Amino acid sequence: MLSGIGLLPALVWPVALFNLAAGLALLLGPRVRTLALVLAVYCIGTSWFHWQLRADPWQVTIVLKNWAIAGGLLILAAQGPGRWVRWR
Repeated sequence: MLSGIGLLPALVWPVALFNLAAGLALLLGPRVRTLALVLAVYCIGTSWFHWQLRADPWQVTIVLKNWAIAGGLLILAAQGPGRWVRWR
């Protein structure tokens, strides 16, 4: 899929590590609002790659999922992490 839009397939692993680190950072709580805003932009940006393959209905579903996650992250950025955050 990545090579179909001109990207190196080796990018899968750095992106997977970034996603893991970002998810853990959201759970643990350092700078949740800033991280949520950055991840919302990241989700919208990654939607562009899936939109390039829109002939496949599954890719369009992934675009909608990414936009839904971005919306949740924007709410998190606006409201803050709440009382369950580990660190502030």
